[in-house]
Amino acid sequence: MIRFTICKDVEDEDKIWEIIRDPYKIPNYWKGTRELNIREVSKNIYEGEVRFAFPAKGKVKIEVDDNSRRITISYLSGPVKGKHEIEIKDKKICSNWNVELSLLFRFREKWTEEHFRSGTIHALERIVSEK
Repeated sequence: MIRFTICKDVEDEDKIWEIIRDPYKIPNYWKGTRELNIREVSKNIYEGEVRFAFPAKGKVKIEVDDNSRRITISYLSGPVKGKHEIEIKDKKICSNWNVELSLLFRFREKWTEEHFRSGTIHALERIVSEK
């Protein structure tokens, strides 16, 4: 299991929310997500396919909650299963990962977790520095 949370201070919560609330922008900031082929199936709920930076695909469901300022990315199938939540609260943007790797990727789980952590730090930096 890969479980961790990383937070970064933000000045303008409204500006940051406008960036992260758009699921089509995920590949711009989260470089581990090479491509998202999603469609809105109901208000603020998207489903489709994710293509990762490493050669693999999976099914994904993305929920955008404007009230709590949280986006939940549920990885339903593929090499990664579980949830990634990005939330803005108390002048911070936080990224919370709770995922499990498929058997093929589990043998390098420690390395993969460090890779996810590093990617998360860089994604949050890209989001916060967006003009």
